[in-house]
Amino acid sequence: MNRTALCFLFICCLFSLSAAWAEPVQLVPLDAKLEIVSGQIKLTRVGSTKTDIITQGCELFSGDLLETLRESKAVLVYGDGTNMRIKERTLVEVQPMSIKVFKGKTWYKFTKRGTEFRIETPTLVAGIRGTEFEVAVSSRKKASVSVVEGAVAVSSIARGRRAVLRPGMATHCEPGGQLVAPYNFNIDKKKAEWANADWQKAAAAPEDVNRLFIKYLNFKNEYGVDDPRTVEAKQALENAKKNKK
Repeated sequence: MNRTALCFLFICCLFSLSAAWAEPVQLVPLDAKLEIVSGQIKLTRVGSTKTDIITQGCELFSGDLLETLRESKAVLVYGDGTNMRIKERTLVEVQPMSIKVFKGKTWYKFTKRGTEFRIETPTLVAGIRGTEFEVAVSSRKKASVSVVEGAVAVSSIARGRRAVLRPGMATHCEPGGQLVAPYNFNIDKKKAEWANADWQKAAAAPEDVNRLFIKYLNFKNEYGVDDPRTVEAKQALENAKKNKK
């Protein structure tokens, strides 16, 4: 056997040993129920690069990535009653005692989880001392926290500055910057933005043309024009248009 063949055999053995020693990702069930209020969610399972677009709630595992698509929103309800609302075009990673918000807007109402639960963003971290607040992350990674009820301890990642926010107070942090001094915001306007009535799942009804169009766009952007799921969504849209005439 020549030297090239021996080298090839050695490399193959190394790959085989690596595969044998590699430990599979342990899926840890999350004590939270996912409710899709409207639209679709892109789900990426922990330890996988494969994504699925879902329209109904499913079991979640620690480390899963959830991304609400266009005109979509969802709610996470934990076993102790903690409630998290997720607006459209928001990307989060779920953990048993923390949430990572990479972009978008989220709202929280805590019951029993207390100070151990954390919300992490690219620029700041929020530790829970209160009950009701919003965390938002812009496309440029600017993160903000606005407290409606209770209190939230906030610290910037880069400079380590800390603040405790009370009802009606907010702060934000730019990438690489420090936490700005707390300031007031319109608490009634913020409550209206997250009004409970807007987060009740509507009764099942035939999908109208607009919702089918959004569904088709989401599938096309995620999977491509020729994917069977996109083709099926397009056919449903065209049928709805014909029936409407």
